[in-house]
Amino acid sequence: MDHAVQLQDLPVRVVCSSTCYRAETDTGREPWGLYRVHQFTKVEMFGVTAAERGTESEELLDEFLGLQKEIFSELGLHYRVLDMPTEELGLPAYRKFDIEAWMPGRGKFGEVRGGLGPQQFGDNPD
Repeated sequence: MDHAVQLQDLPVRVVCSSTCYRAETDTGREPWGLYRVHQFTKVEMFGVTAAERGTESEELLDEFLGLQKEIFSELGLHYRVLDMPTEELGLPAYRKFDIEAWMPGRGKFGEVRGGLGPQQFGDNPD
């Protein structure tokens, strides 16, 4: 807010925490506990890059993905990275990674990080 990003300052990396609300919760299929809840806190990473070489967004995405993999590894979590298919992408995303961790109480993997991916804004060059 109240800050203009200058080209020479790019790339910019920002992390924020926010309280989120969703209408749906767990459907009751879980044997105990809640997997999806109405209110939760999430931490998000954002980056803004220039498009001078055309590779900046992918490089920053690799950096963010590497940071998250390092965090999950340091926590000792058994996780997997899913490179999501194009039909799972919303606009304006052109690539997205989800990270799932093994949840012993559920007996399966569950999403712990979703929607990591670069997005295109501005005029379409085509």
